[in-house]
Amino acid sequence: MKKTVLTFVVLFVAQLGFSGELDSILNKARVLTEKKNYSEAIREYENYIKLSKGENLKDVYIEVANCYFYQNKKETAVNYIKDAISKYGFTEEDFIYSSILDEKLSSYALSVVYDDYFKLRKKYLATLN
Repeated sequence: MKKTVLTFVVLFVAQLGFSGELDSILNKARVLTEKKNYSEAIREYENYIKLSKGENLKDVYIEVANCYFYQNKKETAVNYIKDAISKYGFTEEDFIYSSILDEKLSSYALSVVYDDYFKLRKKYLATLN
């Protein structure tokens, strides 16, 4: 019994350390974005995405899209938004009300994605079943 409890305690502490590392990576990416160092920010966001193993990354994908948009890489930015829709459920309402998505990117991406939106959304909904 003591070994089982000890194992759970060790796993819990290890998980807390890993979560702290992820938070640190995400905070660094956001600071780099604020400093307009978009290439480095993208690297940190990508590292975060890889380490987080796909858990609820909708906002992170939008943050990466913003960085690419600020670099005038509109097609890549739109691709990240498409992934946010198909993998994480980014909605039409998110295009309008998101506090994270850049306003200009929102307008541009919505016009580009509009015809494919329902197909992308359907792909996301299929993952919920």
